[in-house]
Amino acid sequence: MRKPKPYDYSDPRPPSRSQKKRDSAAQQVLGGKLAELPASALKRLDLPPQLAEAISDYKALTQHEAKRRQLQFIGALMRETDTTPLARAVEDMAAGNRGQAHEFHAVEALRTALLEGDEAGLEDIVALAPEEERAEVRSRIRQLARNARAEAEKAKPPRSSRALFRLLRDLREKGTSSACAVKNADSSLVEGEAIDGEADRGEADGLPEPSTRERF
Repeated sequence: MRKPKPYDYSDPRPPSRSQKKRDSAAQQVLGGKLAELPASALKRLDLPPQLAEAISDYKALTQHEAKRRQLQFIGALMRETDTTPLARAVEDMAAGNRGQAHEFHAVEALRTALLEGDEAGLEDIVALAPEEERAEVRSRIRQLARNARAEAEKAKPPRSSRALFRLLRDLREKGTSSACAVKNADSSLVEGEAIDGEADRGEADGLPEPSTRERF
């Protein structure tokens, strides 16, 4: 009696029905993520023309049911596309966004501490500057913190608070010299003074105060 041939586990087999369903669901989800990306992010992806057009059409829709049907169509196109590089690109973008959010909150927390008089993290941020510039950077940070507290007490626009945020952010960014960071902070402060001057003139003329940019 002939012995049965040993099973070759390296022999490729077609995916099971359940695996196909899982793959299809994953592609549908990925298609939804692509559809929600801003146009600037989509331009960086090498999307097949038909898929790019389908996503563009989706963004132009307003009715819920129409958008749902278009997402299904996008999912169908995804099943005909090599989604591996797209999935990797979307994950890289998400990781980058998480990193940016983390950095923003770190700078925001440091600024808040400085405004409250807590200088526990001051020397760490000053140490990022070249040694010969640290005294200037330390002095500038403290000056902006004092000015920001004074502005808050007088309910003035937070020009110094914004300038302090930019200075701390620039110092933390790799490759940015402290001298450049201080210059940027001073520039934003001067710009803020110009905006506030326009607002004061508007109030004097009996006109409504113009809207300002974001207030950190």
